[in-house]
Amino acid sequence: MRVDGLAALSVFVRVVETGGFSAAAASLGLSPSAVSYSVRQLEKQSGTKLLNRTTRSVGLTEAGERFFNRVLPLVAEMQSAIAELSTAGSSPAGNLRLTMSRSAFEMFFEPLLKDFLHSFPNINIDVSISSLLTNIVSGGFDAGIRHSEYLEQDMLAVPLTPQVRIALVASPEYLERRGVPLHPHDLLTHECIRYRSGVTGKFHTWSLSKNSETVLLDVDGRVSGDDATVMLKAALSGCGIASLWDRYIESHLREGTLVRVLDDWSPVASFSLFYFNRGHVPQKLRAFIDFMTKRGRSSTAD
Repeated sequence: MRVDGLAALSVFVRVVETGGFSAAAASLGLSPSAVSYSVRQLEKQSGTKLLNRTTRSVGLTEAGERFFNRVLPLVAEMQSAIAELSTAGSSPAGNLRLTMSRSAFEMFFEPLLKDFLHSFPNINIDVSISSLLTNIVSGGFDAGIRHSEYLEQDMLAVPLTPQVRIALVASPEYLERRGVPLHPHDLLTHECIRYRSGVTGKFHTWSLSKNSETVLLDVDGRVSGDDATVMLKAALSGCGIASLWDRYIESHLREGTLVRVLDDWSPVASFSLFYFNRGHVPQKLRAFIDFMTKRGRSSTAD
């Protein structure tokens, strides 16, 4: 492909992202005819039809979809390099798009958000809360924070925290009504509030350990969800026993609205900051990584 094809790649990606030639032209400051010509030239050079065009929509062909997935990170890298060049020698700046679960935001980033904005006044933060394992590249995100068990392939992961305890909790009213479990197997006779993974769609197996003994349980219950807030509110209202991050519910434990059960069986897990594996890391992303790994670890309780 000729060198001028690099510009055509950027145009092609923008057409796919915006869903049409007119929208792409408006965002690029070009005419629709210029955008259409650029894509046609790209198809001519490659000898492959990339887009299906109708009067109302533009869609990728099968070959076009494969091509788009290959070139998207290349175009993103090129645009990032150009942006970095224009700000060489200056402080980190730009829009930083992040994806994370609600519990990850509330436990790890929300407490540090104000300090981050103060430390980097030229960086804007855009946070998308989702329990799904969002594709960093196709979603247009710079980085994410996730439970380390659920990370995308081709990502660089930076451990963000030491092991974080997971607490099994219920409301005092529920425990008074149903009794306190004394061994993990007792959970099989209780209403358990189950977590359904937004990644796999399956219910999470509860893994409880004490000394050298580990018990794996596929618990049951009438309430389930893929969001920590749903599970928390269900537990607070007396719907059953929930498995929640210790840090996420610490205020409720202090106030006594939730009570730990099987505390000596509490499992642990960790979170990581992850981003696309590319050679060049933009200044804004490097600033975020360094800030979170330094401040995030020092602020995390064992």
